[in-house]
Amino acid sequence: MRRILAVLLLSAMPAFADDTTTSGLIAEQGLAATMAELESAPVSADRNMALAAVRFLAGIEKAYQERWRIGATSSIFPAPVLGTELEPPNPSPEPMQPDFLNRIADEIVNAMRSTRDVLPEAEGALILRLPDLWFDVDGSGDRGPSEGLFELVMIPMPEGVDGEVRFDAADSEWLRAYTHLIEAVCTLLLAFDPEPALAQNIELAEALHQQFSTPSGDGAGEYMSPDAMELGPIVDMVAVVIHTLRNQPEKAKIEEAQQHLVRMIEANRNFWAKAAEETDNSREWIPNDNQQAALGFDVPKGAGQAWLAVLDDAELVLRGERLIPFWRFAPGYGIDLQKWIDDPKPVDLVSWIQGSAALPYTRPGEMVDRGSWEDFTEMFSGRAGLYMVLFN
Repeated sequence: MRRILAVLLLSAMPAFADDTTTSGLIAEQGLAATMAELESAPVSADRNMALAAVRFLAGIEKAYQERWRIGATSSIFPAPVLGTELEPPNPSPEPMQPDFLNRIADEIVNAMRSTRDVLPEAEGALILRLPDLWFDVDGSGDRGPSEGLFELVMIPMPEGVDGEVRFDAADSEWLRAYTHLIEAVCTLLLAFDPEPALAQNIELAEALHQQFSTPSGDGAGEYMSPDAMELGPIVDMVAVVIHTLRNQPEKAKIEEAQQHLVRMIEANRNFWAKAAEETDNSREWIPNDNQQAALGFDVPKGAGQAWLAVLDDAELVLRGERLIPFWRFAPGYGIDLQKWIDDPKPVDLVSWIQGSAALPYTRPGEMVDRGSWEDFTEMFSGRAGLYMVLFN
C-alpha cells in the first residue's frame, strides 16, 4: 500500500513543481526502494532531478555495502567512500577477493554514468532534508543508529538549521561536475589495476593467519604483537599503493580520466554561471554572493570566481599548456602532464621524488601560476580543504 501511495504522489507532482516527496521516501524506505519508486514515476524535470540524486547516493551506498560484506569497516584509505568508518561491524564477513577495489570502482563508475543519464536539461528542483538521508550499510533494509549521513561523515548537524536544502538547475551542474570527478578517480584506479597488489596482500594475510593458528611449540609468538596489529594495516595500505603505481597504466583509461576532469571543470563553470543568475534566496546549497547557505556556513563574496581561477589553472595543467614546477629543476623548467598522458609509464615514487622519472616529461616553458591557489587558500584560511570538497 505504501508503494502505491508513493507512486500516486510522484505521479501527481506538477512538471515543474518542487519535489518534496523524495526526501520522505528516502527516510522511510531507503535509497533502493526510493529509486524503484522514481523509476516507475512519470518523467519530468523534477522526477529526473530526484532520480539523479538517488542514483548518485545509491552508488555510494553500494560501495559501503561491498566494504561491509567483507568486514572492511575500518578506514581502508584516506579518501571518500574508502576512508569512512562503518558501523555496525559485520559478524560474519566474507573473504576479500583480489578484484575487490576494481569491482567497487566499476560499480561507482556505472552509478556516476547512470546519474548523468537522467540529470535534467530543463529547470527542475528537489528539496531534501539532509537528516533524512541514510545509507543501508549492512543491507538490512532498516536504518541503524550509525547509518545516517551525518553519522557516517562524522560532521554534526549545524545548530539552528533544519537541514532542508533546495537543489535547483544550478545544483544539477554541481552534481554533474561531481560525477565526472568521482569517475575520473575511479578510472585512474582501474588504469593502474590494483588487483595484483591486493592479491599479494591477501596472500600475506592468509600466511600470517596460518602462522598464528599453528602452535610454535615453545609457547612464544602465538599472538601478534600490538605494534604489528597497529602498524600492519598501514604498511599493507602503503604497499598496495606503491605496487599498484608500479603497474603499466592503461593509456586509454588515463586519457578517459583526463577528459572527465576537463568535463568536471566545464560543469563547475556552468554551475557558478547559473548560480550567479539566481535572484531568490531559498534554502541554497552553495549560495552566490547575494544568498545564504541553507546549512549556515559562510561563503565569502567572490568565492566562486576565486575557485574558477583555480580550475582555470588546473585545466591548463591538464592540457599541458602550463608546466608543473619541480623542487630541483632550474627556473623555467617543469613537468608537462600532457606528455605523461600521451605516453604513461609506471610511477616509481622514489624516482619521481628524486627527479629521474620526471625527466622524460620535462621541458622549458611557462609554469602554472600559484597566485590563484594562494588567493583561494587565503580567502578560506585553514578551511580551504573543506571548501574544495564542497565546490569540487
